[in-house]
Amino acid sequence: MEVTQDNRFNIAPETKLWRYMSFSKFTALLHQKELVLSPAYMFNDPYEGAGGIERNLDKFSNALVDYFWDKVTADLKELKVSKEEMPKILKEYIKSASEMGESNRYFTFVNCWHENETESEAMWKLYTASQQEGIAIQTTYGALRKAIDNPEIMIGRVTYANFETAFLPGDSYFWYKRKSFEHEREVRIMVEANDEQRKEWTEIYKNASFTISIPVALDQLIESVYVSPYASDWIKDTVEEELKLCGIDKPVLYSKMNDEALFFPSRKQLREILQQIETDIKDKS
Repeated sequence: MEVTQDNRFNIAPETKLWRYMSFSKFTALLHQKELVLSPAYMFNDPYEGAGGIERNLDKFSNALVDYFWDKVTADLKELKVSKEEMPKILKEYIKSASEMGESNRYFTFVNCWHENETESEAMWKLYTASQQEGIAIQTTYGALRKAIDNPEIMIGRVTYANFETAFLPGDSYFWYKRKSFEHEREVRIMVEANDEQRKEWTEIYKNASFTISIPVALDQLIESVYVSPYASDWIKDTVEEELKLCGIDKPVLYSKMNDEALFFPSRKQLREILQQIETDIKDKS
């Protein structure tokens, strides 16, 4: 299996990011001044936090041994385990530890952003709760990092891998998604619970699921606010009033996706136009 390399934190500060949301979530953000992070198990993708496909467990075990063997050979020799025996042993350990890995979905919290130089029609449709009230915040990676102002909170780019062929070494599988989701171009804010938090939050999960929130400086975060191309006319004025009420002076723009189109004639039509212009000039002279 191929070893997948990622560049999760190698993002230029000027990289444009977008957060698509409903108007109600936008107003909640303005007044609470907090970003909400949801546990990974609540997302639609059942592979959140997964490292591969179950039917490929044999391939994964072999790849894992090949990748790490030289680094741990000394310890394994003391245990009198051969390289040939190790994949079978490792496979059983991985299977027995699968519940432990899956439980990480309950203790890893994520807030998603879309990386793009321009608006995305697909993101408007996928991530605004109501097409009549959709809002998008446009920022940059550098602005987001400063607005959170907490170096312990991770902000990085998701790597999209072919789980049929990929081997994903790393400290967390929540930075990887299947290539089927590559259109999301996701940069995510991520918080992983430590041991103490896991004990505390396990008690909470017995009663109900929950989200966590982190403070954010909205003046630093927001560069501009876009109103959905499907939004009602009143939304823009209301968004401007909400920003003013919260003391935030940022531009509110209609989606540029509805700007009036300019159509050009085909080459054949253009030649006909030029011929007509030439004829008209000759007639006038």
